[in-house]
Amino acid sequence: HRLVKKMSRHVRSVAVTGALGNLGSKLLQHLAANSQVRHLIALDRKPPDEMHRSSMLDCVGERDVEIEWVECDLSDWEDLRWRDAFDRSEVVVHFAAQNPYPDASWSDADTSLIMNINTAHAAAESPLTNRYVFATSNHVMGQYKDEKMSPGSLSPDLDPAVGTVWNSGDKDIDSTRYASAKWAGERLCDFLGRRSANSTSFVSIRIGWCQPGANETSTLSATGTPTLKQNHAENNNTDRWFKQMWLSNRDFCHLFQQAIEAESDTWPNNAIIVNGMSDNADMAWDLKPTRKYLNYNPMDDVFSEEKNG
Repeated sequence: HRLVKKMSRHVRSVAVTGALGNLGSKLLQHLAANSQVRHLIALDRKPPDEMHRSSMLDCVGERDVEIEWVECDLSDWEDLRWRDAFDRSEVVVHFAAQNPYPDASWSDADTSLIMNINTAHAAAESPLTNRYVFATSNHVMGQYKDEKMSPGSLSPDLDPAVGTVWNSGDKDIDSTRYASAKWAGERLCDFLGRRSANSTSFVSIRIGWCQPGANETSTLSATGTPTLKQNHAENNNTDRWFKQMWLSNRDFCHLFQQAIEAESDTWPNNAIIVNGMSDNADMAWDLKPTRKYLNYNPMDDVFSEEKNG
């Protein structure tokens, strides 16, 4: 059982963008099965197929949870389908991206940034929404990959170093375009949080590496993304960099539920940025702020997957 240090907020309604994607679908299924949330609004640019509908109903079971599916275009401010959904949600969790992988083009990044701008502003303006959770990325700090970093030294307070550059084993990859949109989204959340005083709080989570599906440690590699295959021996430094930012499925679900429910009275201001990885041994990523502000208690370690039983 996880320790909960402080009383959590009672949240009844949550909207999740990118609902059919890897992270969005995992969080929705977790909330449907395990949380106090009674109204889940799943937003995506296409409608759910029968598999997604069925899996969500299986998670709900006999619990009193309403699942609402909304097909919409988050890049269109005039699309009232998602705007109305926000006005019925206490919390918005924003995962949606034009391309959710670090090899995104500038065109992809531009559309993703528009979605970030639209959804963050709408959450700040909504009469009901009191928290916006932004799924940002480790790639905002990617240039630290080739620096010598001691365990726990990669704090959210360090200057951003946008974009990771590496060779996947098949080709050279530069995530600067993808990471630039994430960094700009973080800055926007910080601005809106400070401006909104206590009406809407903002949490930006620099997610490590949570692979689609089972997300097993055995499938992590120096490719840095599941869309690429590695064709030759791993680069040890790059391989370790990506493996140490692993975020297991159960730690991911716990982290985002805490981001939804944690009280903000101990936060330094109304917008925070935290790292989102599992409790991986000797990693450079600093989880102290995540533990402190979100009561995060990760259970997994990439080098000892079931260390806590």
